[in-house]
Amino acid sequence: MKGFFRGQSGEGLTSGLYTLFLLSVILFVAVEVASYSMSVWKLYGAAGEIMEMMKSENGLDGAMKQKFNTLSAALNLGELSIQLSGTPKTVQRGDLLELEVQGRYRIRSLRPFGQELSVPVRINLRALAHTYIRGLR
Repeated sequence: MKGFFRGQSGEGLTSGLYTLFLLSVILFVAVEVASYSMSVWKLYGAAGEIMEMMKSENGLDGAMKQKFNTLSAALNLGELSIQLSGTPKTVQRGDLLELEVQGRYRIRSLRPFGQELSVPVRINLRALAHTYIRGLR
């Protein structure tokens, strides 16, 4: 029975190092997943701000796109290469407004293994226009 529990000399150190390596890779990927979710959360907040502006002004225009770019730069979302599209001005009150934000998030934690992956980020928001415009219909 004693011979069963005795291993070769150094086996414990080698298996311990492999375990430590595996745990560090899992930890790096977990940090990357948390970073991805924080980036999506920030992007959703910025898109929500633009949607509120779209609801009050009945559509998306160049000034709102510029404000979105400024807001995304302030939130450090420049690395996502974001594209913004939405319902153009001018729609009538009660009409559907749509806002779509697309980008790609690069996963950097697998770079030491020769892998660089990117995950798509896509947010779709819908709302109804609030302002009545006379003479539009």
